[in-house]
Amino acid sequence: MTPPDLRALIADSLALWEVQGRVMVLEGGVVLATPDGARLVVRSATAEDRPVRWWLERPGQRRPCMGIPGLLRTLRNALGAGEAPVGRLRMALPEA
Repeated sequence: MTPPDLRALIADSLALWEVQGRVMVLEGGVVLATPDGARLVVRSATAEDRPVRWWLERPGQRRPCMGIPGLLRTLRNALGAGEAPVGRLRMALPEA
């Protein structure tokens, strides 16, 4: 996944989670800045770090992410966006 693709994925995820933020591609990775001052950086892992694909960094903390689902879960938790109650999706046949 290229940095612009990752930036787009994170921007779409923020919209889905209803989190305000600015996502930018910089030399060091993909940077997310929120209005409350949170700054998170997603950096690609090196070949020596495998199976880690990305590192999610914030001041004083560096978390490994093995794939896209783990990266999005770690990012959502770091932003506190996963704390709202989640509705349930129910599948049913249409009523006649």
